Amino acid sequence: MKLESHFNLDYTLSCGQVFRWEKENGWWYGIVDGNSLKVRQEGDELLFSAYPEDVAEEFIKSYFRLDDDLFNIVQSINKDVKINKAIRQFNGLRIVRQSVWDCLISYVCATNASIAVIENMLRNLSEKFGDEIIVNGKAFFSFPKVKKLAKASVNEIKLCNVGYRARFLSEIAKQVENNPNLLEELRNSDYLELRDELRSLPGVGPKVADCVSLFAFDKLEAFPIDVWIRRVIYLIKGAAIPRTKYGTEKSLTVSEYTALSSFARRHYGKFAGYAQEYLYYYIRSNDDRTFRV
Repeated sequence: MKLESHFNLDYTLSCGQVFRWEKENGWWYGIVDGNSLKVRQEGDELLFSAYPEDVAEEFIKSYFRLDDDLFNIVQSINKDVKINKAIRQFNGLRIVRQSVWDCLISYVCATNASIAVIENMLRNLSEKFGDEIIVNGKAFFSFPKVKKLAKASVNEIKLCNVGYRARFLSEIAKQVENNPNLLEELRNSDYLELRDELRSLPGVGPKVADCVSLFAFDKLEAFPIDVWIRRVIYLIKGAAIPRTKYGTEKSLTVSEYTALSSFARRHYGKFAGYAQEYLYYYIRSNDDRTFRV
């Protein structure tokens, strides 16, 4: 498939927004909406194969948001020295358009966990509650099915090494099983309404709600904040990060989260979510003293 606009597959799949892709011998392998995908970029060509084989180019274009006008987006968010550095190093990074169910469960698991731990949890959940897909003799597993997860006990879910999150996953699955349209009914909500609706779900705090809003509901103004992004925003604001009397960073409160998120959305505008992902990947990838607090 010929790429008609700038795109970097490696940056897009390595930046921490998705957790079930693996790279082997130059190819990326992943399961998306029950489809096993094999993707590789060579210059302005995106090569891919899929199982089932009827996956169309339009599906790939939608998933990688190749319809986004990335040139104008990065021009729009290029508001300060920090984001300028991130854009110059990782230009071509795009937000991935994820399914709502997969994204929600992934980011509930992502709470207070490293990327490696998240990947392990999702692998375990998929092997136990997903469907096996054999491609060229290799086993893949689809994302956990709502019905299977809803029927499982909390203790069965805990066997996937998800810890305290097992109760949240169980409760969410039961709610979606009882109302299959529960999540898709939120699609027409504006960002602030959507964020509040998502936060009413078990285990969904401000960051998870913002991640799901951004990655699954096309709310590109959403600006998720973790400890890394918090530090960047204080640097951009020219303010000192809150600290305890012992000099350690204070825990991020809901009110502080709300204030920082509002600042970022005003600062970066309607594509603030893109700015967040560029900043996040930059600070995690560089030993840059200008990003230290």
